[in-house]
Amino acid sequence: FAEDGRGGALVIGNDRFPASLLDLPVVVESFKTYDESAFVKTTSIGQMIMVGESDIVADVMEYRHGLPPLRDACKRRFLREPDLN
Repeated sequence: FAEDGRGGALVIGNDRFPASLLDLPVVVESFKTYDESAFVKTTSIGQMIMVGESDIVADVMEYRHGLPPLRDACKRRFLREPDLN
């Protein structure tokens, strides 16, 4: 990763892919189960590494869509309440 800690490259063999560290709009909790009835929280996820074949825009620090299948997660989750008066 670069000095800013946000951009870098993923190298697989002789191939080099641009990568960027992005913040997620909401924190995602990860759970694990051994018997499919009791779940244990393992971690909270707030960032992800986006890897692509073309350059990723370095100015963007937040991935506004969240994890699939969310689209515009932040915009929908934090909508202003309608005025009922």
